[in-house]
Amino acid sequence: NRVDEESVKISYDRIFSGKMVNVVQDKITNIDFKKQVLTGEKSTYSYDQLLISTGAQTADFNIPGVKEHAFYLWGLEDALKIRTHIEYIVRDAAKEVDEEKRREMLTFVVAGGGFTGVEMMGELIEWLPVLCKKHGIDFKKEGRLILCEGLGNILNMLPEKPREKAVKRMEKKGVEIMLNSLITNVEADRFTTKNGDVIKTRTLIWTCGVRGTEFCERLPLSDGRIGRKAVNEFMQSPDYQNVYLAGDGMWFIEDNRAVPQIVEAAEQTAKTAAEGIIYTIKQELGLEATPPKPYKSNFHGYMVSIGGAYAVSHTAGISLSGFFAVALKHIVNLYYQSGVCGVNAIWAYIKHEILEVKDKRSLIGGLATYKIPSYWTVFLRMYLGVMWLIEGIKKIAEGWLTDTTGSKVYWGAPADAGSADSLASASQAAVETVVETVASASQAVGDAASGAVQQLAPPLLSQPLGIFTWVNDTFVAQAPYFFQIMIVLAETGIGLLFLVGLFTFPAAIVSIGLSIMFLIGAMAGKEILWYIAVSIVMLGGAGKAFGLDYWVMPYIKKLWNKTPLAKKTYFYLDEPEFTRKQMEKKLGRK
Repeated sequence: NRVDEESVKISYDRIFSGKMVNVVQDKITNIDFKKQVLTGEKSTYSYDQLLISTGAQTADFNIPGVKEHAFYLWGLEDALKIRTHIEYIVRDAAKEVDEEKRREMLTFVVAGGGFTGVEMMGELIEWLPVLCKKHGIDFKKEGRLILCEGLGNILNMLPEKPREKAVKRMEKKGVEIMLNSLITNVEADRFTTKNGDVIKTRTLIWTCGVRGTEFCERLPLSDGRIGRKAVNEFMQSPDYQNVYLAGDGMWFIEDNRAVPQIVEAAEQTAKTAAEGIIYTIKQELGLEATPPKPYKSNFHGYMVSIGGAYAVSHTAGISLSGFFAVALKHIVNLYYQSGVCGVNAIWAYIKHEILEVKDKRSLIGGLATYKIPSYWTVFLRMYLGVMWLIEGIKKIAEGWLTDTTGSKVYWGAPADAGSADSLASASQAAVETVVETVASASQAVGDAASGAVQQLAPPLLSQPLGIFTWVNDTFVAQAPYFFQIMIVLAETGIGLLFLVGLFTFPAAIVSIGLSIMFLIGAMAGKEILWYIAVSIVMLGGAGKAFGLDYWVMPYIKKLWNKTPLAKKTYFYLDEPEFTRKQMEKKLGRK
């Protein structure tokens, strides 16, 4: 319950938006490897090359009662069940008068001290106090959190230092860590350990390990262990050269150890399998092909979040904890997301995991969660529009459209005789003349009324920056009158757009660009910082509040999302859309 359900779901359309991939959703019930046919609930599918990557499922080790009474945490459906259960159990506990039953209801146990178990406990540490407070329960006094581990340590893949910090963090938050407490039996309202301890609880979340899926285990392929199928160094099944396995369902021994069931292993084994398939297809087509390289793992380390605001990590031989470990995990997640669906996924992740997380459960707490109602920005947007419109009209009155020499924007020698040096020396002398054409925001209305333009505030910069001088000499000098007209049109144009709330986002970009140009050209005083600051606020969709963008932007977004460029670059907004012609091409291409 730290983020919304939608924030952890990525549609196949987003992933394959710019690719010719036909995604068929069906449940495969059988595979005939000799006939090369898959049988599904909806249809049958023939194949030339087959990649099996059916993942894993929770392992219960045949402990009595686990399957019937414990909650698993493997997929989204499991997470939703746990969330719903906790919400109901806390609500019921608030009404329960029997102290023993109430204590059972408010006892939450996570079985398994691995990555999943510790991360699950981290979420409970943060969420339960907030949830209980809503129902009038003081969780600190009445609640109980238990992490139950069958071995002598938790987080055994981490070095001692980050592991100890994880333990201290959880204990500080009131978590009881039970080590060497192998669970032997689970009932509806309790469980028993090998030590004879009996813990009464209505919530036992099981995270004690995973195994290959039952579907994968039933396939007539060479077995590895715990439901996983054996592969060679190219991720091929030893039984069929055109059958590959990747991810949690494959079994491969590297350096006398089985490849672990972690994200990086899934990605890297998939890459090896894909290269093998590509090589085979190219060979069959008579194309030049690079032989695939045998699998070689390259794991960068491990990161474990204990809630949204704390983590421990060990990557590249360096152990981190707290803020820096959380930041590192976010960076790694962003890299992963970019590989799934580009910049679209990166921005969505930043919003969902950092900027919009409530109850101070993110890297930056709750500093970015409060949202200003859009109607408050209407007045600011219109005022900014008036300011830019006055600037544009003033320039028209000063002859910017009639002065064909372009002297208002370029003060150096003609383009065929000038140089960067002459422009630089002329720029300083022209500053006093130029600043008179850019009135401060605080004076603009009064100046327009009186007809007298006066620059009270001195420019922020005493002389133009070198980059401004270079741009002037290289580009503006070639067509000064054109640039002069463009500045006037830009100022009046964005002024009108801000007033009516149309194309507010691009108008704000232009506003920021013009302001920076005036700033680095030593043509504006401190009021230009006001223009920049307000323009940044306008980027947040200010035009949709009592503006034309309310109707125009959804239509434009829909058109843009259908373009091939948006899909190939992953710059679509929300979800990509497909025209009928695009769908026919996507589904029918061979």
